[in-house]
Amino acid sequence: MKKIVIAGRNDAGKSTILGEIYKGLKNKGYQPLAVGSGVQDEKPYLHKDIDVNYLTIAVPEPGWDVVEDIERVIRNACNQLQEKNMLIKHARKALEELNKVRSVLELGHLSQSDIPKISKAPNVVLVEAVGINDGYKSVECRKLADVLVTVIPAGIKGEIIMEAGNVLLDEADILVVTKIDETPRDVTSTTIKLLQRIYRYKPIIPVVATQGVHLNLVIDEILKFMIDPLILVDKAENYEAKKH
Repeated sequence: MKKIVIAGRNDAGKSTILGEIYKGLKNKGYQPLAVGSGVQDEKPYLHKDIDVNYLTIAVPEPGWDVVEDIERVIRNACNQLQEKNMLIKHARKALEELNKVRSVLELGHLSQSDIPKISKAPNVVLVEAVGINDGYKSVECRKLADVLVTVIPAGIKGEIIMEAGNVLLDEADILVVTKIDETPRDVTSTTIKLLQRIYRYKPIIPVVATQGVHLNLVIDEILKFMIDPLILVDKAENYEAKKH
């Protein structure tokens, strides 16, 4: 599964961005698994309508390999969902057999609606990189991510952007500028222009995350990275073959 990592400084708006990306990918037919890196993430995620079946928390242990730890948490979450689905299937089958007996005894049927529905297997992972960043310098985030979304508050000081070794800025696939509704327009404009000057070929998207403004543009950019280039090659070859 592709892993989309939402990284950035504290209070940049990562949780809100993750919740909006979750909803956007759901609307596009994906089923994301949301991974928070700290117990404090769980309640805010639930407020963002993330299904509890698709929410798990990873707490990186000091001295552990962060990437391996989060990947282990992802595997465990998928395995637990699969085990739960198997139990639901067994429960439905057992209830069918019980209802056959009850029918013979004229006791009436028990409802299948009392048993939860089977959950769809997740096919993409969203990770909020809380606790594994050092400002914008976390190499682990880049190692973990298939798609790295770096979140930058509009009011950030220019010298922070200009610092050497800003891995999460330099290596980001998508730069999302948040809090533009809370920051003076001239400050926001200066931040965006500076980013555009340094990162000319990266998508730089200003958003109002709390209102979902421009989040559709972020989703569109993420989807571009999620498409396997070989699929596009196959489509092109098939198109050419049909022409001849």
